[in-house]
Amino acid sequence: MSGQAVVWAGSGTAWSSVGWGEPVAEVLAGLGWQVAVVPWGDPAAEHQGRPGVLHVFSGGLEPVDSGTAAMADRLDAVRAGLEAADADRASVVGICLGAQMIAAVSGGVLPDPVPGGGEVGTTTLRGDGEPTLHVATAHVQQVPAAYLRTPGVRLTWTGGATRLQGFTLGSRVTGVQFHPELGAAGAERAGNAFTDLTGVPAVAAAESALDPARSLSVVLATAGAHRLAPSLAA
Repeated sequence: MSGQAVVWAGSGTAWSSVGWGEPVAEVLAGLGWQVAVVPWGDPAAEHQGRPGVLHVFSGGLEPVDSGTAAMADRLDAVRAGLEAADADRASVVGICLGAQMIAAVSGGVLPDPVPGGGEVGTTTLRGDGEPTLHVATAHVQQVPAAYLRTPGVRLTWTGGATRLQGFTLGSRVTGVQFHPELGAAGAERAGNAFTDLTGVPAVAAAESALDPARSLSVVLATAGAHRLAPSLAA
């Protein structure tokens, strides 16, 4: 049995002509999910809060507090997804910007600047009760540590410049500040594009090779995605 996933693509591009939602959708499809991608700026009312699916909110370049209509629509989609997850009817995963949107909606907190201006490249993250992951990273803002005081939130991964690299909210919602969906080539392309755009400093390189299928599978497991498609469980 294959599960169904909705990838809510963030604003801008990861690198030339490639949107932030596309790498996520590609890895999910490789893992056996049936994927629908919602472009940035599309409210996609038919998918908001849709039960029985995995909702993935990807990275993107527009700040959570931008105040645009597109961001307001996407925050509404996050809110609807969280309500479905709270009712045990869906799973929600937020990646980078997606994690920041989850924190804003559920905890009322906006992102903080990353000390030193940000981070980009590949990195190794230690899990708090979760496996060590070797992943890509690219961000200038982060989910604030204050979010950990929100009822039901648990720290899952931590790093150097960015302490709160991952969290769960209950048993069906996960947010990660890193990019589990990117392999070595994607990490390099996205990293170069992000550096050109923001000039952020590089982090110490990951201690081992990136494996996006494994990393994303581990992240999905923390959101209870196996309940939607038991045969796809990692």
